[in-house]
Amino acid sequence: MEDSSLKQYEMPLHLQLAMRKAELASEEMTWDQMRVALLNLYSRRLLELQAVKDILEGEGVDVEFNIPSDIELQELAIAKFMMEMDPDELEEDEEPPALFS
Repeated sequence: MEDSSLKQYEMPLHLQLAMRKAELASEEMTWDQMRVALLNLYSRRLLELQAVKDILEGEGVDVEFNIPSDIELQELAIAKFMMEMDPDELEEDEEPPALFS
C-alpha cells in the first residue's frame, strides 16, 4: 500500500508520528466517520488560513490574489495570438478570430 502512505519527505519526527497515528485511526473508521473527519480538518485549515491572513493584514501585507478562470485564460491566449500574428499573413477575405465565442 505504498500509494496510500506518505513517502518519506523531510518531515519532523513528531509530524511523522502524527501521520502514522492518523493513518492507523483511519483504518478503523467508517466512510461516514471519515467524511466527518475530513470536513472537520478542512474547516480547521480554513480557520487557520484566515488567521494567518488576518495576522499578515495587521502587518500591512496584502495576500489577496485573483486566480483567472478558464474563460479568461482562453481570452488571454487568443489576445496573445492576435498580437503575435502578422496582419500581412491574413488573406484579404479572411477575418481575424473572434475574441469571444
